[in-house]
Amino acid sequence: MSQRDRQLLLAHLLGVKAPELYLKMEEEVPLQLLEEYEKSIKKLEEGYPLQYLIGEWDFYGRTFKVAEGVLIPRSETELLVEKTLELLDSRRDYTGLEIGVGSGCIAITLLLERERLFMYGTDINPKALELTRINAENYGVSQRLKLLQGKDFEPVKGLRFDFVVSNPPYIPEGLWETLPEGVKLEGKDALIGGKKGWEFYERFAQQVGDFLKENGFFVLEIGHDQGQIVQELLKDYSPKIFKDYSGQDRVVVGWKS
Repeated sequence: MSQRDRQLLLAHLLGVKAPELYLKMEEEVPLQLLEEYEKSIKKLEEGYPLQYLIGEWDFYGRTFKVAEGVLIPRSETELLVEKTLELLDSRRDYTGLEIGVGSGCIAITLLLERERLFMYGTDINPKALELTRINAENYGVSQRLKLLQGKDFEPVKGLRFDFVVSNPPYIPEGLWETLPEGVKLEGKDALIGGKKGWEFYERFAQQVGDFLKENGFFVLEIGHDQGQIVQELLKDYSPKIFKDYSGQDRVVVGWKS
């Protein structure tokens, strides 16, 4: 366990931000809090995610509530947000869709960065939708976000969007047992994409054309080894693969022309 994790945990228990910890160095820590700290350290050492322990995590410079059973925001996914924002003119109105909102960090970040944007968000997990609703209220964007329960495009039949974004499940089923126990707590539906792992992109390729406006686009996160297969599946949309900061394939962008 890193020193950083210990600091974040202690800061959470003390009700301060990590950089403010040094201001508390001379204060006596209550015994009850020390006991809670020791219990929490034990849980972390057993593999329980720090994000769930403190109930929040940072994404794109903002803090979002997180909970067991819902995907934890990861820094790699910030590339998906960056690529989407590059294609959104701040002076224009847009209607977007996020498939699989999870904690809502992607849709809410886009709404905060583009004030003329309206978003729809879908998820099969009611817990994810509730968490997104809480995060949206915390950031004051609830009026520009409509949440619907269901799989893929099912809840938005008949609608068309300027763009679609998603960080879908893309881990092959056979790898489930190899995942750390802490990662498994995020939920099988949020992580496992099917036997091959890329089943979502197969379905997406068949359906997205019916839901995009002319000249609309999509931005999807992909597995580090899925660039070639995803590019082939989405070949009708002039797909372009972008690598993350560690040099791994991470995001695919495509256009309806």
